[in-house]
Amino acid sequence: MNLFGGKKEDNGPVIVGLTGQTGAGKSTVTAAFAEKGFVVIDCDKLTRELQSRPEVLSMLSAAYGPQILKEDGTLDRRMLAAIAFSDPKQTEKLGKLMFPPIRAELDLRIKAAEASGKRYILLDAPTLFESGLDKICTRKISVIAAEGIRRERIIRRDGLTEEEATRRMSAQHPDAFYTVRSDFVLKNNGTQQELMEAGKNLAAQMIKVPNQDGRTAVIALVSIVLVIAVITGLYTITYRAIYPQEYTATAEEYAGPCGVSEYFLMALGHEAKPSSEEEFAENLALLSTLMPGANETSLAAGYYVGAEKAAQWLADPSVSKDGVNFSHIPDEAASDFAQQVSQTATVYENLYG
Repeated sequence: MNLFGGKKEDNGPVIVGLTGQTGAGKSTVTAAFAEKGFVVIDCDKLTRELQSRPEVLSMLSAAYGPQILKEDGTLDRRMLAAIAFSDPKQTEKLGKLMFPPIRAELDLRIKAAEASGKRYILLDAPTLFESGLDKICTRKISVIAAEGIRRERIIRRDGLTEEEATRRMSAQHPDAFYTVRSDFVLKNNGTQQELMEAGKNLAAQMIKVPNQDGRTAVIALVSIVLVIAVITGLYTITYRAIYPQEYTATAEEYAGPCGVSEYFLMALGHEAKPSSEEEFAENLALLSTLMPGANETSLAAGYYVGAEKAAQWLADPSVSKDGVNFSHIPDEAASDFAQQVSQTATVYENLYG
């Protein structure tokens, strides 16, 4: 994974993309970046503004029916949410409708910020990756939190029933979707103040980078560190700091049942970033029963999508010929994740094998 993913011109604005699941705590991180001087573009707020425009209301009504409009002709957001978050396909449909007008409005606002001399911009975008907006960002940050914590937060925040909250959450991606695509990941299982401090520290680090995309500074720093490491014989120690021995007990326990090396499982844990070793072990126990003897690529993809989706794929002859491995991975994100785990497993084996 690249540290900095953007491809912006030198001396242009630093555009930081912020995303994550509902209830994870993006608003707190947004406040932290605003406090450090970032111009904040709230894509949710921008979307609500766009959805009050006649041409957008007409488009949504044509797609979802007149029931999404109130008697006064304004949008019934609760009705739209009930339809759009009822399943992932409906969520994707809403995204495809709204992404073009959102992108056009974003371009205008970014240019306005540049014209006023503002260099640091935070793009608060719940669908950062799905919309392709990550491609205009210099850096990408994801905020994640445990499922139970998120459910409690959105029930309290949005006045939803538990069923409504669960339905909204089920239409979103798992943690790994965000972690594998992000340059930075903030886990928000603690207090709001802890997340606020983490956000401010991260914003301060980004402002310190002297050029727009940070590549010159990062390359120079990495080069110096590697030269020192090679000269002093600390090359391995340097990489062990980046790839520590995590989830070793679980990796040793499940290497046999899963039919893979413990280094692969350490890499899987490193990339998936489960909230605890217990959660990691529970997921592996499910997969070792569901996919006994599966190859590493299939196991990583299965972990990414979860046991329920993996079982559906295994039951589909067009996806799995033997009911254990995937002949192809139908989800691009899961395929990318499996590839990343494979690369990281090589690093772990070289370091600890």
